[in-house]
Amino acid sequence: MSLATGLNNVGVIAQAADKSTDTVAFQIMYTTTPVPGLTYEVPSLPATGKIEAFNKTVSLTYPKGNVFIDASGRITDCPIAFTVCDPPGDLPDSYHYLVSQVIKISVSQGVYLLQPGQLTLSFNENVSSSVSNQLAIWYSPDNVWNDNDNYILGGRTDASKKTITAPFQFSGNSEGYYAVFLADRVFADFTDQSEAAWAYSSVMPMWAKGLAEPLPLNRGDYKFGAGDDINRLEFTTILVKGLGLPLENVPSVFRDVYGAPKFIDNAYFGTDYSLQAGGLLYDQEHTPAQYVATALRYGIIAGYPDGTFQPQKNLTRQEAAVILARAANLKLINDGDKAKSSLQKIFTDAEDIQPWAAPSILAAYRAKLIAGLPVEDKTIRFAPNETLTRAQAITMIYRLLEKQKKI
Repeated sequence: MSLATGLNNVGVIAQAADKSTDTVAFQIMYTTTPVPGLTYEVPSLPATGKIEAFNKTVSLTYPKGNVFIDASGRITDCPIAFTVCDPPGDLPDSYHYLVSQVIKISVSQGVYLLQPGQLTLSFNENVSSSVSNQLAIWYSPDNVWNDNDNYILGGRTDASKKTITAPFQFSGNSEGYYAVFLADRVFADFTDQSEAAWAYSSVMPMWAKGLAEPLPLNRGDYKFGAGDDINRLEFTTILVKGLGLPLENVPSVFRDVYGAPKFIDNAYFGTDYSLQAGGLLYDQEHTPAQYVATALRYGIIAGYPDGTFQPQKNLTRQEAAVILARAANLKLINDGDKAKSSLQKIFTDAEDIQPWAAPSILAAYRAKLIAGLPVEDKTIRFAPNETLTRAQAITMIYRLLEKQKKI
């Protein structure tokens, strides 16, 4: 039998061997309203590619015909349960606000989707649309949100539907907790008097979704570090993480990129990212070597002839344009001189652009992923050999992710 929403009167008739009967009547309250304690369970992974729960406030989608696999890679199956949990007592910090129900998703231990899916959660309808791009789905293994084992999944917000959708894969644990948080704080870098104020609308969403972090040494001054130079490793990390590329599980590819977690070597981001210093981490489980190897595999970056990656080396603006054009899979002009000729009509310093970078700069400029630097006479220059600031880098990547509808 199927239950209607609300109170259902159910009668069960039992018949004995002597044909005598007895009737038991009881009531079942069936509700789709997501109140704490409510659980929705499906016996196995539907082949339709979609599971909806609690009046569509929770939705899990994945490729049709997808299957579960265990830790050995063998096909398996198990029920999937969605449970609405009580709100946590402690939140991550004073800059993150819970704006949704906490949803526990449970499967058998060690189970994964063969092909990852997407999780969509509804958030509070009273959240202002003006900050919708500062929302992110968070994952917690234990429903404790103010410790160091949580992970920001990010997501793309639909402000009209009041939902946010993020890439999803089961964690390998038997259960995980998911919720939507609004991130909001004031960084001194983005006041009206700051040179980096122009980057506020790009940097804030990237910070809120866990793709870019303020530099720890600036945190006491409530600064983001927007004007600091960005190095090759941090740019690669933000880019790979934002694109959602599956990480390579390798110890190391270059001899100067170690397999240790990022917070062990304080030189990677040009400052101290250790837990002891209270530094927030891009990712607690994965290593610099994995991010670099992943970018290498997908043809986004390359190393140097001597077998190094030079992770601490600051990026120039023309180097960043080449990496960005690769990540965006932009179509390039094969003739560097021809591209440079086109750039001379745009930038006053096009002569300083190297031929190997000119096609990428032109393509990225036409795709509106990069822009020039204004000059007093209302012309623009590209400044190809100047180092890239964190504000410029994060803005470039934000534009790419927006273009690809990943943020």
